[in-house]
Amino acid sequence: MKKLACASLVLALSFSAAEAAPCVYDMTPLPVTKGTVANITPTGVQLSDGTAVILPSEFLAHIHLNQKLAVRGLVAKTTHTVQALALDGNPPICPSTPAIPRGAFPGSPGYDTIHP
Repeated sequence: MKKLACASLVLALSFSAAEAAPCVYDMTPLPVTKGTVANITPTGVQLSDGTAVILPSEFLAHIHLNQKLAVRGLVAKTTHTVQALALDGNPPICPSTPAIPRGAFPGSPGYDTIHP
């Protein structure tokens, strides 16, 4: 467990002040997902246990294969997917701009689209 905490700390320290910031929102209630990076995808990473982790784009440049990773975020109920909102730590590390996923909203092109 100490090794994972150290790996998270090393990852957190590799960010500049412009890329990472204290979290605006309280991330401590969010579940922590831990694992080793097995594959890097355009939107995040896949952990060795098959979990897909969607990362804020600011974090992607600092991720490497076989790296230990611990994130706080939203866990999908039906798939092995996590929408990471912060790197786990004390305190958690967030991107400089909050990564809040946004869906279709009234007036947007996708709002009135019917998908079969």
